[in-house]
Amino acid sequence: MKRSPLRFIPALLSGVIVLAGCDSMHVRTLEQSSDIQQLTDDEARRWYAAKELDRIWQHQGLIYADDELTAYLQSVAVKLYPEFSETVRMRVIDSPDLNAFALPNGSVYLNFGMIARMENEAQLATVIAHEVSHFKFQHSLKQRHAMETAVIAGWTVTILSGIPLSGELLALGAMSGYSQDAEREADREGFDRLIRLGYDGAESVKVFRMLQQEADVLDTKEPWFYSSHPRLSERIQSMQSLKAEHGNSNGIANRERFAAMTTGLSARLLEKYLIAHKYKQLIQLLEDSALRARYPTHAEFYLGEAYLQRKAEGDEEKAQAAYLQVVEIAPHFAPAYRALGLIYMQREQKAEALRFFEQYLQLDPDAEDKKYIELYRNRLLEES
Repeated sequence: MKRSPLRFIPALLSGVIVLAGCDSMHVRTLEQSSDIQQLTDDEARRWYAAKELDRIWQHQGLIYADDELTAYLQSVAVKLYPEFSETVRMRVIDSPDLNAFALPNGSVYLNFGMIARMENEAQLATVIAHEVSHFKFQHSLKQRHAMETAVIAGWTVTILSGIPLSGELLALGAMSGYSQDAEREADREGFDRLIRLGYDGAESVKVFRMLQQEADVLDTKEPWFYSSHPRLSERIQSMQSLKAEHGNSNGIANRERFAAMTTGLSARLLEKYLIAHKYKQLIQLLEDSALRARYPTHAEFYLGEAYLQRKAEGDEEKAQAAYLQVVEIAPHFAPAYRALGLIYMQREQKAEALRFFEQYLQLDPDAEDKKYIELYRNRLLEES
């Protein structure tokens, strides 16, 4: 039987990284795209390993396919680092987790969840500038322990075995081992690029505060993004110091452009959180009225679903209230009627359940679960 060549990728990458670890040549800082035309043996091996990972993720369907969004990210990267316009390539991972990372070959990945949680282009540019800075200084080469054989091999095997890509998995491979000095170097370089372009330096601090809030909600010391970087408190302090020293609090944020180019991501994020049972994130986002305003009018439906997933005392009543709110403010959003029908049916409030099931079927006559809801409706009619 013919074997897929992908079966040999983990061993191939392991060999590449082992050889790279044996080379003690000086690691240079890249100044422009043409610098990659004369790669050292060490750089060439790392470059090849990174290209293999790019290919595997594309083959496995892990890339979020949105050409317009990708082009937008690329345009921001090119503005920040025009000297790397032919080398740095922006890509989006189809994952709701908060993560971003750079590979040694200039591939910079942002999870769509990271983008969806941002508010403006200045925040987006903060993350892109920081990751491209890691590429410029080739920190993954300087911090050799960041990509040990077992990490790369295990990383690839996990992807090929069908386990969904997660923030933890990505952080393990591309974002481990950076020293405090390397992070501060990337902080300063990236922030300097932002200010040169007139971005609002205060937005950089907000990015790391958002990550800190995520860590608090998940009750973890380190969130996935920058998981092995210095602590988030240090990142926040670093950005605050840079802002005080060089920041432009009256700079541009480009909120409108960012919103136009990321249309649909917020709704997709809610759906992904729901499917992945990430109810803590949903509750964090949607219980906060200021954050909820950035999401679709029917977002309360996802809050209701999150309460039911959490199953704490009083959560069913909270879910019911959330669904009723959706029916009031987004009366054409069918799933809220189904959810209410199920709640009332479980409580044996048959008339109310029947009414909501009927409304659901009217609003979505081609629903995937139409047969099941019709069975519930017919049973209720027989018992009435």
